[in-house]
Amino acid sequence: MSVSRRIKLYFTIIILLGLTVFYPFVVYSTNSLVTELRTLWISTAMETMTHQWLATAFFPEDMVTEVVEARKRMFESQKDVQSVWAQEEQPAVQPVEQPLTEKDKFYAMFDDLDRASTEAFFAEHPRYIENGYENINMDWCEKKEDTGIVTRQGDKVVAINAQKDLMIVELNREGALGTEYTGYIAIVKDPSRVSLGLCKGMGHRAGQRMPELADYNEAILGINASGFIDNGDAAEGGTPYGYVKKDGKKLQGAFGHGYKIIGFDAEHRFLIGDTTTAEQMVDAVEFGPALIVNGEKMQELSSINSLQPRTAIGQREDKTVLMLVINGRNKGGSMGSRGVDCRDILWDYGAVQASNLDGGSSSVMYYQGRVINSPTTSTGNRDGRRLPNGFIVK
Repeated sequence: MSVSRRIKLYFTIIILLGLTVFYPFVVYSTNSLVTELRTLWISTAMETMTHQWLATAFFPEDMVTEVVEARKRMFESQKDVQSVWAQEEQPAVQPVEQPLTEKDKFYAMFDDLDRASTEAFFAEHPRYIENGYENINMDWCEKKEDTGIVTRQGDKVVAINAQKDLMIVELNREGALGTEYTGYIAIVKDPSRVSLGLCKGMGHRAGQRMPELADYNEAILGINASGFIDNGDAAEGGTPYGYVKKDGKKLQGAFGHGYKIIGFDAEHRFLIGDTTTAEQMVDAVEFGPALIVNGEKMQELSSINSLQPRTAIGQREDKTVLMLVINGRNKGGSMGSRGVDCRDILWDYGAVQASNLDGGSSSVMYYQGRVINSPTTSTGNRDGRRLPNGFIVK
């Protein structure tokens, strides 16, 4: 038998084994690991706009339908979920103490920092504190070198901006079934700086990429917010999906389908609820699901446990805003995270209210003039896709 015929025979045998042994095992096995992998595969494919065929072409229709229906049931289970903030009490009069130094004020503000590693960095790079701790503006977001600064949660700090009351932390964690994912969480201490930024000419066909949207809204930091309406053409991101409210004015009504209305009220408190809750909000969009509400983790999130690029937002009891973006589907090795991963990260950083935002090709974080994460788009554009709006820091 010739070499070429032998190779063809081997390939034929492999294909037949795959069709008669491997494929039925993957599709119909009740083994828990196989079931988890199968559900992960289907849900990951079905949450995308362009790769759903990776589920529909290989798995029975009823199996795909069950995964899709589970997502609908999850949103239905959150129908009555609503944020409640306790009335703020007037602080008790405290005895006059010795005034804090600027250094102490800095560490009181950025209480996530591990002080020893931070001081070691400043000892090695004194230029960052030569104008005082209140003027620190350290930005290593795109540097290959490690700052050595870590948070109390053990993650790497890549930017501290004391003038704007914010810092950025790089995440590198293990996800589902041994996968890895990377991303960033921005910790914004002054919630009054956070608002909803709209693209120029919202409602028109073309949205703006995050650098353009941030510049248009005079923002130093931004993440994507709403989903967008795809009319079957090339989705240009100018028309947001669902409810939009800006500066107290409702610009678009709710679409429903189980999504929540999320946003900030006049006291800069992050709220999650329905159209009734939205009456209290100043800036709001429609998305979901809720991840943490009133200090309680949302447990029924299995239908967003696919591996995807993701964006989420949350807030602590002291109103510190947490803005999270996870990379996925990129060459850097990050496969993306599940919804529960986003929930648990925000929980680790103290969130008492938190919600999922649009993900996939929309997931992007902008800081000081450029996109710092690795968006995944069909065009490979480094600045990500066009967006209808974003949560920004002025």
